[in-house]
Amino acid sequence: MDIEGLGQVMVEQLVSRELVRDVSDVYELTTEKLGTIERTGEKSVANLLTGIETSKTRPLWRLIFGLGILHVGVSASRALADHFGGLDALMKASVDELQRIPDVGEVVAKSIHQFFQEPRNRQMISRLLNLGVRPKSEPKKPATGSPIAGSTWVITGTLSQGREEIAELILARGGKVSGSVSKKTSYLLAGESAGTKLDKAREFGVRVITETEFRKML
Repeated sequence: MDIEGLGQVMVEQLVSRELVRDVSDVYELTTEKLGTIERTGEKSVANLLTGIETSKTRPLWRLIFGLGILHVGVSASRALADHFGGLDALMKASVDELQRIPDVGEVVAKSIHQFFQEPRNRQMISRLLNLGVRPKSEPKKPATGSPIAGSTWVITGTLSQGREEIAELILARGGKVSGSVSKKTSYLLAGESAGTKLDKAREFGVRVITETEFRKML
């Protein structure tokens, strides 16, 4: 959910003190509760609470990704958000309907469907909504005049920016981002330590480009 101040160390402390048991508990944190954590000053507490409040209106895909559904990464979360436009429709979707979405195969579709059938997960989502979480739907805007428009990318290895930020650049120019290499992949953006995805790209004859070449395309 891109919450400023809610890093790994803070999360570990919140969980160890049983202030957070699932993601909806984040939205019930208060100055008093956070004040029990060691080495947490008034300013950092205020900044964290501001970050939590701001995150309530993040794009829908961030909430889907943040739920921690097994096998659902950034690419699948974006595809689900684009297709359904809201949580209610997504929660009601059948396995067959889910499988018709790009980046969602049979295994992923079953995982998503099972997640939303769990009463505990449905209660958590209900709590999130009751606590004011209102994710935004972002209608796709067709991009033209870009060499990236209509192409499909896979990002791997270490780059100068996080993969999520790189994906934003591609999506803003009409491209698509996938989590796995296939014969339909247009480009593999490969940083250092690219690993098995690089081998797969070469096997399928997918064009591999460096970050420098990518920046020139932008």
